[in-house]
Amino acid sequence: MQDIYALTVEQLPAELRNRVTVVENVDALNRRIAAEFANLLAEKQARNEMLTAICPVGPLDYRYFAREVVRRGLSCRGLRTINMDEYLDDRDRLIPLEHPLSFRRFMEETFFSQLPDEIRPLPENIVFPDPNAPEKVTELLDGIGGADICWAGFGITGHVAFNDPPSLTGEPDDLVSFRDCRTRKLTISGPSMAQMAMGGTNGNMDIIPKRAISVGMHELLQAKRFHLTFMRNWHAGLWRRALLGPITPEFPGSLLQEHPALTVTMTKLAAAPPVLNTAQATGEEA
Repeated sequence: MQDIYALTVEQLPAELRNRVTVVENVDALNRRIAAEFANLLAEKQARNEMLTAICPVGPLDYRYFAREVVRRGLSCRGLRTINMDEYLDDRDRLIPLEHPLSFRRFMEETFFSQLPDEIRPLPENIVFPDPNAPEKVTELLDGIGGADICWAGFGITGHVAFNDPPSLTGEPDDLVSFRDCRTRKLTISGPSMAQMAMGGTNGNMDIIPKRAISVGMHELLQAKRFHLTFMRNWHAGLWRRALLGPITPEFPGSLLQEHPALTVTMTKLAAAPPVLNTAQATGEEA
């Protein structure tokens, strides 16, 4: 069996290769995704329809979205954002906006506040899963036949949103059940906590909430379009396992192989075959 981790993008099976675009760097990636967003928004605006997008925190810089909207003279009045997830406190309440890791504050600071007031999305169309009524996001998306688009990346366990492998969370581990998991409150797995500490808090695990509310694979997979983005060196192994390995709940991102309208954008860094470093990189290497 060919080593999937040694494959270059050029060596991918033709059906997958045609879905993958490699860009120079993170700036180019964000420009590409922002242009896609603006194109979708313009199409919907021309038809006086609502654009519904499932949005992650982490892979994307929404300041590019705001700049593209303003540059093209568009309006986000017809935009509905549904964020994938948010952290919960130890009483399963949304963490406060003042918390350094608040996803709600992140979206406000990097996207909505960057827009003039008259073209901002309406407050009722800025949607986060509610720990007191998780079913509302499921009902909303089921009611419209799925979001128009979902952007996402993967965590180290292959998690999409906070959908970790069931073996790490104690949730049902058969493929049918995992494919159908819905918006819910959950405990974040240890490996995912470690990844977030390494990438987002410089090793401070104490500040990371242990609980979250997350949309499920059911809501994610029903999106009409799904766009994966990869930009980090450790993404190199993740996308290969997800898109070339077996479809299994033990690597949640692998279920995206089943999506009929999947596209992938990655930087050259993420596209390169994984490099082994027995000593482990310090981050200071040239």
